Amino acid sequence: MLCAAIVEDDLDQARLVASWIKSLGYQASLFVSAELFIAAQEKGQTFDLILVDWFLPGMSGLDLVQLLAQQVQRPPIIFMTRLQHENELAQALHSGADDFISKPLSKTVLLARVYAVMRRHQPVDLQAPHKEMSLDAATLTLNFRGQDVKLTTSECRLMQLFLHSSDCLFSREELADSLWGDSEKAHQGRALDLAISRLRKKLSLMTPPLGDVVNHYAQGYRFVFYHKAEAVS
Repeated sequence: MLCAAIVEDDLDQARLVASWIKSLGYQASLFVSAELFIAAQEKGQTFDLILVDWFLPGMSGLDLVQLLAQQVQRPPIIFMTRLQHENELAQALHSGADDFISKPLSKTVLLARVYAVMRRHQPVDLQAPHKEMSLDAATLTLNFRGQDVKLTTSECRLMQLFLHSSDCLFSREELADSLWGDSEKAHQGRALDLAISRLRKKLSLMTPPLGDVVNHYAQGYRFVFYHKAEAVS
């Protein structure tokens, strides 16, 4: 189980985010201030991901991120903020944050950003969401009920995102951001369409098939398990 720190003084918001990232294999610890988070670190608590609100009582989220950026080893950091101005968002990234997400928060966008920053930091194999399947990112192999399917790098990244967020609808922009770190590529050429089409074809050849990538017109894509009863809760 991966450990995440959510530094957010709105506990309802923090609990909601904690429930969302649970689908990616994270157990979250909640901190209502930067000072409480720092105290936990000083006691030896470590985290694989840090989500930080900009406006906090006492030390600000920006000051906290600047402090964390001085550490030799630190996990990915994502700002959660209502700020919209380019200069302020650029300041967040220059402070040491890996990404930011604007409030009000979107579950699909947050999960896509979390997955993207974790993929950029290190090849993480998140907890398998199905008892009879495994996805090996090192060998680009999907296994379900003894069937091995070889994937391309793009197909493997799509499966990692879909399998661990099977209840989420992802827009084209979110998928492009997760695949290439550039949401603009969602509308540049047919690379995304081809990756999804080839992945769907490989999934359809499995007997029985694990599931399918469902297209929601003008909205995006969602992965649907064909064997939900056996999915890991």
